[in-house]
Amino acid sequence: MENNKFVNFLDQFNVLSPNHSKIYDEYTSDTEYSNYNFTIKTKVQEHLENLFRENPQSLILTGNAGDGKTRLCRIIHDQLSSNELEHWPEDGIVDLRLDFGTLRIVKDLSELRDDVILEQLLRLQESIQSRHTNKLFYLIAANEGKLTKFLSQHNELAELRREVSNRFNSFKNNNQVFSIINLLDVTSSVYVEKVLEDWNKEENWEACNSCKKNGSCIIFLNHQRTSGELVQKRIVEQYRILDYLETHITMREMLIHLSFMITGGLTCEDINRAGYKELSNHSNKIYYENFYGHHLSPHAFAEMRALRIFKALDPGNYSHSDIDDFIMNGDISGNKAIEELHQELVDDSMDMQFGYFSRKLRLYRDHDGISDHSIIEDWVQKLRRKFYFEINNSAGFDRHVLLPFQYLSDYISLFNNQQTQSSIKRNLISGLNRSFSGRLVDSKASLFATSQNLMIYDEFKSKEINIIDDLIRDDIDYLPSKFTLSVQKEIKLPMNLFIFEYLMRAQGGGTHNILREEADILIDTFKNELIKISEPEEFTLTVLKRDRDSGLFVKVEIDL
Repeated sequence: MENNKFVNFLDQFNVLSPNHSKIYDEYTSDTEYSNYNFTIKTKVQEHLENLFRENPQSLILTGNAGDGKTRLCRIIHDQLSSNELEHWPEDGIVDLRLDFGTLRIVKDLSELRDDVILEQLLRLQESIQSRHTNKLFYLIAANEGKLTKFLSQHNELAELRREVSNRFNSFKNNNQVFSIINLLDVTSSVYVEKVLEDWNKEENWEACNSCKKNGSCIIFLNHQRTSGELVQKRIVEQYRILDYLETHITMREMLIHLSFMITGGLTCEDINRAGYKELSNHSNKIYYENFYGHHLSPHAFAEMRALRIFKALDPGNYSHSDIDDFIMNGDISGNKAIEELHQELVDDSMDMQFGYFSRKLRLYRDHDGISDHSIIEDWVQKLRRKFYFEINNSAGFDRHVLLPFQYLSDYISLFNNQQTQSSIKRNLISGLNRSFSGRLVDSKASLFATSQNLMIYDEFKSKEINIIDDLIRDDIDYLPSKFTLSVQKEIKLPMNLFIFEYLMRAQGGGTHNILREEADILIDTFKNELIKISEPEEFTLTVLKRDRDSGLFVKVEIDL
C-alpha cells in the first residue's frame, strides 16, 4: 500500500520521531520532500528587503532559537545577490558587494569565537558612529542574552551598548542608521492559519483519497477536520490567546506543534499495520486531543514547549453545567435543534470510536450511571474539547466558558473601541482599589492611592485615567494584543489579559487571587509609583472606612 510522502514530511517535525530534523533553516529542505517545501511571506522579510534596497542601515535581528533569524539572513542574501547561498561559510560571515557598499551578514553571533565577536561589534560600532561613511553595513542574527552580556563585559563597546539598550527599551528608538528587530515581538497567531492552509492543500493528500485505509485513518480525519474554516479559526483563537498573554511561540515550536496536531506522531506505516487495539488507541489521536498533548508521556511535554503552554488553556478541564448536560443528555432534550446539534457532536466517526460512545452513553443512562463511571472520566473532557473546536457559536452556547478566562470577550472588545474602554475603565478602577487596599471599595469613579493600612495618599479621578491602545507596527507581523493603563499620562500599568482578568475578578469580589502570582509585582509597583506622586492634604487625614449599611469601604476625611 503506497504511503503519503507528505505525512513523512510532517514527521520530520515530530521531535519524538527518529526522522526528526533539527534544522529548520528553510523549514527543512531535504530533496526527498522538496515538493512539499513551503514558505510564509512575512512582514519582517518584506521590511528588510525594502530597507536594504531603499535605505540601507545596520540591523541586528534577535529572538529565540527557532524564530527564523538565520532563515531571514539567507533570504536577504538571496534577494540582494545574483547567486543563492547554498552553504554558510565556516565562520558564518558573508560579505555582499552592493551599490551602496558592503553588507556583512553574520549568521549567528553566538556561534563565533569571542575575539571575532569583539572585532565585528567594534566594526559595527564604528559604522554606526560614522553614519556608515565607511560603506560597511551589518545584518547580524544574535541571541539577546548573549549580545547584552558580551556588550556589558567590554567597556570599549560602551557606545554600542547604549544604542542597543535604547532599542531594546522600545522599537521606536530605531532610526535610519541602526535598528534592532526583536522577533520575540512577533505575535504567534499570525502564521498559524497560513501553515494550516498550506499543509491542508488537497494536492498534499491526493494519495490518501485512493487509500483503502482512509476510513480508519486518524491522520486523514485530522486533515479533513483541520481543513475546515471553523476549526482553523478556533485553532488560531487558541494561539491568539497566547498573544494576549504576551507568550511567544517560535516558528519552530509552532511547526512542531501543528504537525503533531495533525499526525499525532503517527505515520502511514502505523496506520497500515494497525489492528483492533491499535485503532482504539488511534481514535484518541484526534487533533483536539493532540493539541493539548493528551495520551502522551511527560517526556513529550519536555520536548514540545507548545504543549506545556496550551495545557493551561485546555477547555476539557473546565466544567460548565449547561455544556456538560448537553454532552450527556442533548440527544433526549426534546428540542429538535439541540438533538440535531448533539448528533453533530456525537457522531459515528473515528474519534467517537465509530459509534461506541453513543452506545456507552445510552447504557450509562439506562442503568442510572451505576454500572460504569468511565464515561465521565474518559469521555466528557474529550467531548468538551470537541465542543470547543467544532460547535458553531450560533448554537446558543458560549464556548468561552470552557476557558480559564472569564473576561476574554470583554478584553477583545476593548481594541480600538473607546466607548467600551470608557465603560470597562470603571470596573478596572474598582479592581485596582480592591487590589491596593485588600477591601471592596465603593468607588468606580476615583482611584485611591492607598495600601493595606487603608490610608488614602491621593485620589485620581476617572478622567485622569486612560486606556491606551497597543501600537500598530509596520516592520513585523504584529497584531495589537495588550494595553496600557495610564494615570495623569505619567504612571503606567502594562495590561495584558492576565492583568485585565485579575482586575475584573477583583472588582466583582471574585476569586481574583488565583491570578495573583502573575499580577502581584506589576500592580504593587504601579501602586507605589502612584503613592510617590501623591500629594496628601496637609491638615486632613483621608482613609477608607467600612460602611455599615453597604458593607463596602468608603472614603472618609478626618480633620487633624
